[in-house]
Amino acid sequence: MKILFFRNDFAANVQRKIEDGYGGVGYYRIVKPHQYLKGHEKDIVGINLDKKKWADIFKEYDIFWASYFSDPHQASQMFFNRDKFKKKVVIDLDDNYLDVLPTHPLYDKFKPTKKDKAFVSTILSFADAITVSTEPLKQRVARHMKQVFGLEKKIFIVPNMNELKDWNFKPAKKDKSKIVIGYAGSNSHYDDLKMMFPALAKIMDKYPHVYFESMGSIGKSNLDLFKVFSESTRLRSDILPSSWGFKEYPKLLSEMKWDIGLAPLADNAFTRGKTHIKWMEYSMYKIPTIASRVYPYFVPCFDRDTIIHEQTGLLVQPSEWFDALEDLVLHEDKRKLLGQNAFNYIKENWQYGEEFSSAIDKVIKGL
Repeated sequence: MKILFFRNDFAANVQRKIEDGYGGVGYYRIVKPHQYLKGHEKDIVGINLDKKKWADIFKEYDIFWASYFSDPHQASQMFFNRDKFKKKVVIDLDDNYLDVLPTHPLYDKFKPTKKDKAFVSTILSFADAITVSTEPLKQRVARHMKQVFGLEKKIFIVPNMNELKDWNFKPAKKDKSKIVIGYAGSNSHYDDLKMMFPALAKIMDKYPHVYFESMGSIGKSNLDLFKVFSESTRLRSDILPSSWGFKEYPKLLSEMKWDIGLAPLADNAFTRGKTHIKWMEYSMYKIPTIASRVYPYFVPCFDRDTIIHEQTGLLVQPSEWFDALEDLVLHEDKRKLLGQNAFNYIKENWQYGEEFSSAIDKVIKGL
């Protein structure tokens, strides 16, 4: 088999297109599968796909593997040539587009009755196989394919894992005069942050040496999150930009002087399609994680544990955020222990390797 992985998306931001880069989705869902697929010829392409004609792609390659998209014109050419040359298409789905929340930036694109939602569903229905990152996402997509199209789709779980060498940057030294609580994420987590912010505001009011930094997750449209903050806590809060692409992100995160990392998730159908990436990324720099006790942070995945409460992080219900934050603010030894334990656990249990290669190979064999 000869396989072409497309490591960008059709709607990549301008800067990524200029630099021929990719984001977290490209890294976890395309670059790593390409890297760990064995026993086949393979190539990976980014913006240069625009220079190729679909007929030429399917003449040369047996399988085209890409992230999901909603462009019907690209899809019609892709599937026409797929069928003409009797080849295969694998489409990866990294999020639950079926249950996008009204506060999500893409809600207007994927809310009920919108054409983009219908196009994504239709494109997935034509794919020879779908890959997803979690069991709940697999079940949700399978149910939709059955109910809407009457199809039993081939859906494979390809988990998000970790590669130590990709995070091989020396972490910044902490500032002993203060405690910095950090959060890194996209701008799609408004409801998650809103759930946790009141507890964070109380902690910062109670402890004047506690600071908050958000990287990449809060924009102008959701500054109202800070309404629960006093003037003093606002002055100790910073909104930082993230990187344009994933290649720069591990180094950027290493430069954050964070004592505590946050991973809040409201429990709903959309967030149950998420994975435990934040915990793995924070832990590469031994930043202890406080996470919501919802899937994906406390349910085993790929036959191994995610966060083990009080050992590799803290798991909390919505009413428990204040107590967990205060616990780590007051106990430096515990912060260090949880951060070190998480790093060790991910190093020993969550590395890309033979099992991941086998998961990728199952997709190829299942076509």
